[in-house]
Amino acid sequence: MTTRLPQTGTARPQCRPARPRRPSGSPAPSQFLLNWAEDELRRALSRSTMLDGRPFEIFGQGSRVNDTHLDQGSDIDLVLMLTAPAPGYGWEEFRDDVLTVLGKSYTVRMGRRCLNVDDPGSLFGEMVDVLVATEHRWYPVPGADYYEQGVFFRDQDGRAIVNFPRQHRRNGDAKDRCTEGRFKAAVRSAKRARRLGGADLMIDGWLAPSYLIECLLFNVPDRVYRSAASPSAAYRDALAWLRRTHRDDPATFAALPCQNGINRLFGPGPDQWDPGAAARIIGVLHQL
Repeated sequence: MTTRLPQTGTARPQCRPARPRRPSGSPAPSQFLLNWAEDELRRALSRSTMLDGRPFEIFGQGSRVNDTHLDQGSDIDLVLMLTAPAPGYGWEEFRDDVLTVLGKSYTVRMGRRCLNVDDPGSLFGEMVDVLVATEHRWYPVPGADYYEQGVFFRDQDGRAIVNFPRQHRRNGDAKDRCTEGRFKAAVRSAKRARRLGGADLMIDGWLAPSYLIECLLFNVPDRVYRSAASPSAAYRDALAWLRRTHRDDPATFAALPCQNGINRLFGPGPDQWDPGAAARIIGVLHQL
């Protein structure tokens, strides 16, 4: 399970007021697709009574909900979270029931971390990944009423993982406002470069995870983004800051937090990485 940062709450960037929101009316394309995918999943779950009385939530995570996707063909990532795990009915039991229920509508299987629909020609199967999870409550101050809500699940190898997707989104949105849109533009630039990097950006056989890239760029100070002459210059300056920090202050680099402000980015956990490997990825992105 991932190491937590020694703090009393999730870090929230402080900056100027938010930019004006999209005018009311039709939802943005990504929001429309997220709404469609959530409705499809909810309808499929309602076709059986197995989950009656099991409270759950469905919400988005990943590049679409965080507005860092590159095109409209990007996957839609949903979290299906049991909100009241109990003795005798936890993640394993919930996962098995979800597989059984969705199997009435689709051909489903568990992938490396998410539930996958394998039906050929199914738009839901082609576009949607579902993370089956149970609620995890992290109390920054033991004994206090306040807690941060996260998700608990196990990967294909049975390793326990706790993450905080809602905090990740909240902090990323705040960071983007503080940097006048340059933070998420930098993330998209890095992901486009990742497509070109190919094998040079592989970690243990996997292309450098978007989550790792986004968290690295999140840790770059706001002033680096704002002081650049252009968004493309801000991206280059952000990579240069990360390279300098790894070279000149490796202890600080190794202690960088995830974007959620709760987990550590580097360590031995299944959802953590090695600082040296991350620095190599930064170097390749800088060259590209």
